[in-house]
Amino acid sequence: MPGMGDVPPEVRTVHLGAFTPEHAETIGREFDELGIVWWTKQPGFLSRIWEFGAVQIFVDRAELERALAIADRVAGRDR
Repeated sequence: MPGMGDVPPEVRTVHLGAFTPEHAETIGREFDELGIVWWTKQPGFLSRIWEFGAVQIFVDRAELERALAIADRVAGRDR
């Protein structure tokens, strides 16, 4: 999964949410297919305890609405 260093300097990202590793992988594939810039922050050794192993996803703020719809669908969330 891409890290913050993979984001072009002109793109501003916002936090999309915390997801299971499986959901994050599926969401990321869809973002890649659509050309949406995104990156993840994996939980560290200790932070796994309070983050419950969740992967934090950040996305291009210009694509936030579209990204939320994808993430909600994949994760089975209702808003």
